[in-house]
Amino acid sequence: MNAWLTQITLNHRHRRSHELAADANLLHRELMRLAPDDLGETPRSAAGLLYRMEESRTGLRILAQTRTRPRVDRLSDGLANDVTSRDLTPLLTGLRPGAYVRYRIAANPTQRVGDPKADPRRKGKLTVVTGERGDLWWLTRATANGLHPLSLTQTRLSDTRAGMVAHAVTRFDGLAIITDTALLRDAVLTGIGRAKSYGCGLLSLGPARKPE
Repeated sequence: MNAWLTQITLNHRHRRSHELAADANLLHRELMRLAPDDLGETPRSAAGLLYRMEESRTGLRILAQTRTRPRVDRLSDGLANDVTSRDLTPLLTGLRPGAYVRYRIAANPTQRVGDPKADPRRKGKLTVVTGERGDLWWLTRATANGLHPLSLTQTRLSDTRAGMVAHAVTRFDGLAIITDTALLRDAVLTGIGRAKSYGCGLLSLGPARKPE
């Protein structure tokens, strides 16, 4: 159940910071430096790497989560103005059914849409969902992962680009009640949805009071 969250504030004067912000493939490779080498055929999954980019008062910030203690000394020299890490074990072990939490996730909300008259064996076209369909996408996945949202704010973000491929990103924020701690811990550790290698899927939780 071990996990660590590393907060990296990029140095905008560093020559690579803009390249990393513009190309998720490059950023993914940079963040994998936090994890050990030789992790097999699926290194991101083995490392448990999930990350999210956010704008802050001090500049562009990256939140990176790993299942092993992060090796922050391996990040490119001068890339970050500030790097801090914290152990998420107290958060994960402290989750309780019925507790109120604030949540945030930047996700890639997609579903397959096909012609019902076509061959049922075909999966259909992968389509980005927004608006009410986007809300339903998140509510369905949150519920399936031990979280019952009481409020929901949907914010469309800029696409994340991996080479020539763009992945849609939508941020969901709100208040929720924990319904299943085992499912929720697994969701925090493994992420939710697609494009996990490209800045999507990291679920962040924080304690909250019962609404009045």
